[in-house]
Amino acid sequence: MRAGPAMRRRSELTRDSIAWFGRGAALRVAARRSASCVECGVALRTRRTPYCSRGCRWRFHGRFFWDAARRVVLRRDRYTCQACGIRGRKSALDVDHIHEIALGGAPLDYNNLQTLCRPCHRAKTSRFLRERRGVRVGGPPAAPDSPIESPEWFPA
Repeated sequence: MRAGPAMRRRSELTRDSIAWFGRGAALRVAARRSASCVECGVALRTRRTPYCSRGCRWRFHGRFFWDAARRVVLRRDRYTCQACGIRGRKSALDVDHIHEIALGGAPLDYNNLQTLCRPCHRAKTSRFLRERRGVRVGGPPAAPDSPIESPEWFPA
């Protein structure tokens, strides 16, 4: 039985994520060996952990895990929507990519992430999808007159 395209894509993603996590593990091992923080490079007192503080641990994990990146960005933006300025709870805010991943934006780069409230996030996403589809503002084009729709064609 041959694997379909969806199965092939899933295995490619798995391979990529394994390489991605493997890179993080290699960086942590190297930091322990050199006795320096994997994130900021500060000398460590012990080789037990590759991080000098909780903040460095969360920043490093944020490059490899979405939940950690979300937490770092929410704290950085002080739980404030960057579009309208409304402060909110963590559950009412979304973390959004400034430059869309579909257009080549970095998925977990802090400089490419921003905090948005749900209404602003919906508006930004719908604007992006409309532009991507190429929908015109004037509405759908008018259909050409056909003999079937003209009143003269229909027998009385």
